[in-house]
Amino acid sequence: MSNATTHVYFTVVDDELQVSVPQELAALGDFFESEIGTSNAMRGLIEHHIRHERTWQFTGNVCHLHLDGETVTIEHDYNGTCTTLTRADLRALLTDLRVLLTE
Repeated sequence: MSNATTHVYFTVVDDELQVSVPQELAALGDFFESEIGTSNAMRGLIEHHIRHERTWQFTGNVCHLHLDGETVTIEHDYNGTCTTLTRADLRALLTDLRVLLTE
């Protein structure tokens, strides 16, 4: 994982996902909290597309995800922040979340 994504931490408090991220990854934290939350089904759907599609777009309630080859861009619809990371980094974070949610 890249240096920035090694500082992403997931916790579940009162059945709500909370994500701690560096400031430059704020849109990523919002994406996980608002679009995935504690839903293994949603996490699995996104993980499936990240693993198997070359390009893909996801439009959620708060964020958009754009997959283009090896690059994933997450845009926050309301505050305009944007985070770009590698497909491998997002896959690793989704795996970390799966482990937390299935413990």
